Amino acid sequence: MYWLKRMKLTKDVKYDMPIPPMGLDFFSMTAREGKEHFEWFMNRIPERMDYLKARCAKDLDLSVSELDYSAESLILLWRWFLKTARMEKTPKEEIEKMKEGAKIFGESFIDRTRFTATTEYIIRDIGMYVGQCFVLNYPQLYWSYEEKRRNRVTVSVTVNQPFVGGFRVHYKGIEGDERFAVIHMVHVQAANFFDHTQKEIDLYRVYKYWENIIPKQNT
Repeated sequence: MYWLKRMKLTKDVKYDMPIPPMGLDFFSMTAREGKEHFEWFMNRIPERMDYLKARCAKDLDLSVSELDYSAESLILLWRWFLKTARMEKTPKEEIEKMKEGAKIFGESFIDRTRFTATTEYIIRDIGMYVGQCFVLNYPQLYWSYEEKRRNRVTVSVTVNQPFVGGFRVHYKGIEGDERFAVIHMVHVQAANFFDHTQKEIDLYRVYKYWENIIPKQNT
């Protein structure tokens, strides 16, 4: 499909974008602000999911009932995203900052295009939807967020961001808890736009991978 093969530096789409009271600079948020953001995030899930599903169904001429939080519904949702996502040229001042901060890495670390603000908000809503696919289908999973702790030497790239917890991994005889930073992972899949490798099954494949490490519920 032609729309899958080229970046869209075109007019942005209209989309409702509720802005969190404490902004979206997760790295700069205090522990208290991170907690407040998570509470805001959880309270907005019902209305954001109603809006996202209605918008996706309308644009793809589907029934809203098809967006039922199943793994298969992620294919429909991502098909809509691939039609809807837009990019823009990165402002010159930001490019200069990237050049200064990545002198030893070279041009490959400079992003000359980026997603529009609208697309970033769509990614957040899709992250909510993916998270709901897990927690609604598997009662042993739950929403939480990565707290900012004073004694940490390094700060995680997903600090203060919501995640779905309750997964279990086994590696070389060791078992441990794992959490899924859903919005971050949706953004990782969306980044396939930049090298033209995006596919309608991107989200579906991620979901099925994580589904394999959901522990069985005690009976």
